[in-house]
Amino acid sequence: MSDTDVADRPIRIFGGTPDDYNPIGLCKAYVERLKAAGRDVQVTEYPNAPHAFDISLLPPTLVVTGGQTVRHCVIREEPAGLLIDVSTKQPFTYKDPCVELNPHVGFDPAATEAAKISVKQFLRTAFRL
Repeated sequence: MSDTDVADRPIRIFGGTPDDYNPIGLCKAYVERLKAAGRDVQVTEYPNAPHAFDISLLPPTLVVTGGQTVRHCVIREEPAGLLIDVSTKQPFTYKDPCVELNPHVGFDPAATEAAKISVKQFLRTAFRL
């Protein structure tokens, strides 16, 4: 997704510090880039929330055996949305050596409740409810 694709849309990202599926640090870097471009974007980080923290059917932690994560990949976005694996200088694929397996997911009730409250407040403000 390029910065211009989201130019007129507010973005709210909710993630957890221990998320090793889609690390919040990667999201923070994207948020800073968008903020520097004048976009309406915020990230909220929950200290104990793993990936998928709002799915109550999950246990507090679960290894997604065979699940793929790009947590240690460095991917650069080129014009027209082409993603390049910086280490290989080739278009990114999930067969690249930086892709790792077995990330974690899990339910965090406190983060879920906090995220629900934040989303409700945002929607009330955005739609003037």
